[in-house]
Amino acid sequence: MSDPTTNAAVRRRHEEGKRLADGAVLNTATDEPANGAATVVGGDTDVHVVTPDGTNTVDLSNAEEAGREVTVVHGSGGANTPAVAFDDADFVGTGPANLGSAGATATVQNVDGTASGWVVVSTGSA
Repeated sequence: MSDPTTNAAVRRRHEEGKRLADGAVLNTATDEPANGAATVVGGDTDVHVVTPDGTNTVDLSNAEEAGREVTVVHGSGGANTPAVAFDDADFVGTGPANLGSAGATATVQNVDGTASGWVVVSTGSA
């Protein structure tokens, strides 16, 4: 069901706790998780930059909204053979391969608003 006016659409999104800009503004977050800890993507994050320590798995549970698109970036630095990993259980099919070098990216999108509704849109290397 579509909203009767733009104002009604904005109000509904606000009342449901969803992002008002809906992708118009690039909200970038950074994280430096401990060795082996998960890195949690925020509900309004568009770009999630991780400085990994060991292998850090991306937790997408806060961003489960149909149509949400998030780009995860392997930041520079890190220790203990740094890599950013994805849990295949979060994806329709399989998730992207581990990001093992600084500058590598993976853009994912949730197609149905569920925990396992993510798909890979694109990946890139440094």
